[in-house]
Amino acid sequence: MQSNFEVMAKEEERSIGRLISILHRQARVYFYRKLGPYGLGHGQMPVLMHVFHHEGITQHDISEHFHLDKGSTSSLIRSLEKNNFIQKMQDEEDKRAFNLYITDKTRELMPEFRNIFQGWTNILLIGFTNEEGEQAFDLLNRMIKNSQNFLKGEGQE
Repeated sequence: MQSNFEVMAKEEERSIGRLISILHRQARVYFYRKLGPYGLGHGQMPVLMHVFHHEGITQHDISEHFHLDKGSTSSLIRSLEKNNFIQKMQDEEDKRAFNLYITDKTRELMPEFRNIFQGWTNILLIGFTNEEGEQAFDLLNRMIKNSQNFLKGEGQE
């Protein structure tokens, strides 16, 4: 017969939140090592990549895409702008909004940034078949959708 401690230990082993938390911390270490020499933090890279692929996007669009509050987005953008990775230009139609564009510096470094970004995915998928990799993406995206629905009051526990 298993003790309560053994049952709790097994439950912890099967905690998706715990596993995601571990991966998140390990990703922070990886990106700190790889991006630190460029003056970038791990949270800035996805935003920079998104601006690269969607030049002219607004801070509001960034907040929506990454599910960030306005303050966090503003801080990320300010830091990227300070380090000359992006530039803000006032929106022609809505003078309160700013559109985001990458700089020449970012354009030059983008091949290296892509390699760093892809490198983490490659590390995570070592030993996975292509089908398993696709399944991992699908499952994680479904979890994100479930959590979003729940937090909006549309899901169930």
